[in-house]
Amino acid sequence: MNDNFYKQIVQESPIGYAYHRIICKDDGIPCDYEFIEVNSAFETFTGLKGSEIIGKKITDILKDIRDNAFDWITYYGEIAINGGKKEFEQFSESLNRWYRVNVYSPEKYYFITLFIDISAQQQQLMDIIEFLPDATLAVNKDKQIIIWNKAIEKMTGIPASEMIGKGDYAYSIPFYGQARPQLMDLVFTDSEEIKTQYFNLTSQENNYMAEAFCPALYNKGSWVSIKVSPLHDLSGNIIGAIESIRDINENKQAEATMKFKTAFLEAQTNASLDGILVVDENHTRMLTNHRMFELFNVPQYIIDDEDDTLLLKHVVSLTRDPERFLEKVTYLYDHINETSRDEIELKSGMILDRHSAPVMDKEGKYYGRIWTFRDITDRRRLETALAKEKNLLETTLISVGDGVISTDDKGNIVFINRVAEFLTGWTQDEARGEPYEEVFNIINEITRSKCKNIIKKVLESGKTIESANHTILISKDGTERFIEDSAAPIVQENGEIIGVVLVFRDFSEKKQKMEEIKYLSYHDQLTGLYNRRFYEEELKRLDTERNLPLTIVMGDVNGLKLINDSFGHAMGDKLLKKVAKVLRKGCRADEIVARLGGDEFIILLPKTDAIETEKILTRIRDLSSGEKAGSIDISISFGYKTKISKEEDIQEILKNTEDQMYRHKLSDSMSTRSKTIDLIMNTLYEKSSREMLHSKRVGEICAAIATKMHFDKNDISQVRIAGLMHDIGKIGIDEKILNKPRQLNQDEWNEIMRHSEIGYRILSSVNEFSEIANFVLEHHERWGGQGYPRGIKGEEISLQARIIAIADAYDAMTVERSYRKALSNEEAINEILQCSGTQFDPQIVSVFIEKVIGKNLI
Repeated sequence: MNDNFYKQIVQESPIGYAYHRIICKDDGIPCDYEFIEVNSAFETFTGLKGSEIIGKKITDILKDIRDNAFDWITYYGEIAINGGKKEFEQFSESLNRWYRVNVYSPEKYYFITLFIDISAQQQQLMDIIEFLPDATLAVNKDKQIIIWNKAIEKMTGIPASEMIGKGDYAYSIPFYGQARPQLMDLVFTDSEEIKTQYFNLTSQENNYMAEAFCPALYNKGSWVSIKVSPLHDLSGNIIGAIESIRDINENKQAEATMKFKTAFLEAQTNASLDGILVVDENHTRMLTNHRMFELFNVPQYIIDDEDDTLLLKHVVSLTRDPERFLEKVTYLYDHINETSRDEIELKSGMILDRHSAPVMDKEGKYYGRIWTFRDITDRRRLETALAKEKNLLETTLISVGDGVISTDDKGNIVFINRVAEFLTGWTQDEARGEPYEEVFNIINEITRSKCKNIIKKVLESGKTIESANHTILISKDGTERFIEDSAAPIVQENGEIIGVVLVFRDFSEKKQKMEEIKYLSYHDQLTGLYNRRFYEEELKRLDTERNLPLTIVMGDVNGLKLINDSFGHAMGDKLLKKVAKVLRKGCRADEIVARLGGDEFIILLPKTDAIETEKILTRIRDLSSGEKAGSIDISISFGYKTKISKEEDIQEILKNTEDQMYRHKLSDSMSTRSKTIDLIMNTLYEKSSREMLHSKRVGEICAAIATKMHFDKNDISQVRIAGLMHDIGKIGIDEKILNKPRQLNQDEWNEIMRHSEIGYRILSSVNEFSEIANFVLEHHERWGGQGYPRGIKGEEISLQARIIAIADAYDAMTVERSYRKALSNEEAINEILQCSGTQFDPQIVSVFIEKVIGKNLI
């Protein structure tokens, strides 16, 4: 056969064929290759025409070949120069096809490629991987992502289009939040550092299985199971790695719960003072604690023996009634659903409480039986003490007013008590297994933002932590309560934290009381305005340049002392409340209005000049003109001063404000007090018409006596007014006493006797009546010194008071009272004469009888 025959075979072969010459740089390193010969299968598989590529360089034909991830030139160059033969599968990015290639060198600098197109098979494989239920990714030997299936797209939320071709550990970011080596990198590098980052790691022939917690997954972290295998080429060389990932978070949670329950069961069993024996459905021993062996003094050889009948025989041999013991055991094994409790007595005299119950699941499937044995030999002696202790314990538990929540080491709720159920609105069944934050929904009172997870803090720190102030618990129905709470770790004997216990209480009432205390510490109790303490703190705070001009207004209620003395402190308090109402209404909402104490008020006006201040004071005066406390008009004297520059001393401003206020008060208060005197007299007359007539008659009699004693006109007028007002102090006496139809008792007389002092205080506060105040004070003093209130005598008593005393007595005797008849004129004169020199001034008596009444004493 000739060469044409073989060439014909090659040309018609279904396998792609190409003959090439490698081209090297001056240093001998391959940099290109050219086509010498190709067959028709080559043209079919590549889409390249032989007539167009023969004699041409590959870099001229496929201009982007050097940008391919696979270095075709270097790979072929090694074969062409060094000889040898290789088979491999590779994706051509330039041709967008997969090929299985056999390459060899027939002579140095030449190489032949025989290949087939495997794109269809590769696509089928990719389709299989694409729709695998497990999240799957694969990388090439340069650790660039070549596979990112739909399951991993769903798991990470990242489409394949964003991941294919990426390197530099980009595949780790969706899982771990950072670019770092992960399990699949063990295929390329055996790294202990990588291995320490995984749990339950197993490996076999470069295949790995492990578990890991991926903190970035689902934006909250999740446990996953991972399987990794290497990718080989046809020569067995590692060309990449593939990794499948499965979410096992629910399994891990269930596993943690099971570990918790197992640890709890083991701890409870080993700590139990009861002997415990658990058997399966075939009566084979599954669990026996140390106490069981101690109670029945079981020899070690029986403990170690797998024949459980030896243990039963030993136990039976120790009982006082073996037949009864065995009868009960047989009965319960035959009646698997029954629970039993009785007492057995050992030959040693020990009495045991025996309890047996079936072990079943929720569906009623029987798994075996548990037996417990408790030494109750001393119970009879301790029953009374135990009963007391039990009652105390029950009372304590019932009395506990705190909510209690316990969680596992993931922050999921394991238990809540009844108080916690009430405060959160969640029942035990609803809350169990839920994340702590779902049930214990707490926010900051001020920011209304969700509080940091206190359970997480405790799990991380291992320390007891208390929440900050201003914590509000929002219950399931939206009810908000202020709470105090603290959380502490639940620590096993080995130091492992397996959960957290949270204790909290409703703090609402206590907080309300604290708020009330705080309110009272800054507010005046009577008026509800701010008090001196708050004002002084605010003055310091407002005394800054940004609040200029800063105006201080001081106000003083005119006539308050007079009103307190006249109408009582209840009326004075009413007046102060009216004043507070007017000031608050007249000022803007952000302005500080405070009561300094007594009758003084102060207003702080930041960023307010004198013109604006006058407008505010005008508004307050207009409002006060329409307000009254009973029948009393509101009168306030104001003074103010404005701080304009920061150099001015605020204390000097305050002093100038006070001085101005007192200057205004000098003029305002005189008018107010005079009006108040008229109001007092009118009020007194309204309380008792008899007092009005009596006062007027006494005033006229006093004027008549003064006239006959040759007083000048002004003094006569003064003594008339003094007589008219001599009983003004009765405004402070109970109306029931003033109008009593019967004779007064001693207590009532003591109350009446106060009126001269009350009258003095009222009149002495008014300049125009200050001179007659002393006359009113002394009008019940006696010439002989037996009067009241001071017990002075003779000429120590003012002349005018001595005149009022005779006029008052005469009118009182000659006017009929409800408890006695009026005396005749003669009888009254005789009474006055009898008291002359003891009660009355003898000289004034003579003037009154001889010159006023017109009777001759000779």
